[in-house]
Amino acid sequence: MKGKELPVLVIGAGPVGMSAALLLARHGVPSVLIEARQSLGQHPKARGVRLRTMELFRQWGLADELQAQALPAEALRFIYCDSLAGRELGRTPTLDESGGMFSPSRICRVAQDAVEHALSDRLQKEPLVDVRRGTRLIDLLQTEETVEAHVLTADGDPSQHEVISGSYLIAADGVGSTVRRLLEIPVDGAPLLGYWQSIYWYGDISRWTADRPCIQFFTGMRGGKSATVASVDGRERWITMVPHPPSEEPPEPLQTAQAQEIVRGAVGDEAFLPDIVDIATWRLSATVARAWRDRRVFLAGDAAHSFPPTGGFGMNTGIQDVHNLVWKLALVRSGRAQDGLLETYGVERRPVAQGNADWSVANGDRIRRISQALATGDHQQFAALLIDQDEHVNALEQDLGFEYASTAIIPETTPTPPRTATFDPAARSGRRAPHAWIRAKGREISTLDLLEGEFVLFTGAQSSQAWATAAATLPDTMPEVAVYRVGTDIQVGEDFTAVYGLGDTDVVLIRPDGHVAWRPAPGSAESTELEVGLRRITS
Repeated sequence: MKGKELPVLVIGAGPVGMSAALLLARHGVPSVLIEARQSLGQHPKARGVRLRTMELFRQWGLADELQAQALPAEALRFIYCDSLAGRELGRTPTLDESGGMFSPSRICRVAQDAVEHALSDRLQKEPLVDVRRGTRLIDLLQTEETVEAHVLTADGDPSQHEVISGSYLIAADGVGSTVRRLLEIPVDGAPLLGYWQSIYWYGDISRWTADRPCIQFFTGMRGGKSATVASVDGRERWITMVPHPPSEEPPEPLQTAQAQEIVRGAVGDEAFLPDIVDIATWRLSATVARAWRDRRVFLAGDAAHSFPPTGGFGMNTGIQDVHNLVWKLALVRSGRAQDGLLETYGVERRPVAQGNADWSVANGDRIRRISQALATGDHQQFAALLIDQDEHVNALEQDLGFEYASTAIIPETTPTPPRTATFDPAARSGRRAPHAWIRAKGREISTLDLLEGEFVLFTGAQSSQAWATAAATLPDTMPEVAVYRVGTDIQVGEDFTAVYGLGDTDVVLIRPDGHVAWRPAPGSAESTELEVGLRRITS
């Protein structure tokens, strides 16, 4: 079989790999999802879904399920104290977790294991996804039209292996990516910033937490024994993390008794006995792969980038990686776009990953400076840093304000304003198309509800009918374009007008991943212009 008739192979069934498989299915593309683990992980790891990712989960029908398990809005803050039972030293302001006028979604403080279960349950209902757990990649081979994954099952004969052929391969197999190693792709950045030991435990600490909900308590900084108490479900599931400086060897694994002692110290009650569920040691790094594509293989998620967890962008960035990639793969496989479109994946996503890595490192540095200020009794510095930490908790611009620049984006004719700390939702080329409430299809919906899986053209109330005619008569070798005319197909209000800047004769073209692809010159309406623009965008 030729490449486009084969499934796409996805290596790694964490949140990124499962999101890739789900997206492929939503585009009608079969996939084989290969995962070394026999079952879902039990360690919660990440504990937050950012606003942009929640917008995607809303499109995929997962948002309500995850929000039902999330921490309440008032918990979205940090509290610094000697221990939970000891003196409280300060707290950050509560985050406004709603998207407000900027999004139909809300930030969701839910643990990664809940995200994995939601995605896994959905994939079980997808006939286009073949999930193979307990299967480990040992080698891969690329030809002109295929990529072959050489795999072993957990109970298989090590001297034998199976070969699974695919049209493309998405590597979402984590920081220690086997695929990246096999392809010898180097990473840039800081490969070792330190270590964290993470203790996942159960316990009733409501007498210290019930009246002060919090995403994470930072304890012991004044005494030089830093440890966190991070909420997983706000009731009985918790994570305590202990930082360690960089060293040639990782810290010795914690034994259960040692872990219990650390948790007792953070709680501040010598009689407290936590139920230790799992203990893990994490290597902190801030790296970005130098190449994100090798012929038919693409890196995504932690295989392409690693961030410190100070900021909560690791899982979120990875899910948005595959959201950028999959529609491009689907179009190229169908013959409606050229291979050059796939080159824009790394061009667009690598700068976003680098920005999130830098931002996460800055957050970690801020926490270290807070620890030093508390250890030395510099209360003035601590107060200033606590206010400054609002940028860590409130990350709207970091989350929604990134901008793509590649051949899959036709640039604006006017210069792009420089980015600031304040989020600007304007619908400019390369930016996420903004949310606005509109009336369409007989009900009130978000503009984002129209922006999945196909190109969308919004046209002004007095725009030429030539645009709709051009969309309806595109050659079969071109992507399909849905057209929504203001005043006819969609009813809009002032909020739409403000963020889209769509005059009566203007149009704006939006890509299947919800990013603005093109704003033709005002008043232009040649019937051939849409096809020319699409051919440019799809290489």
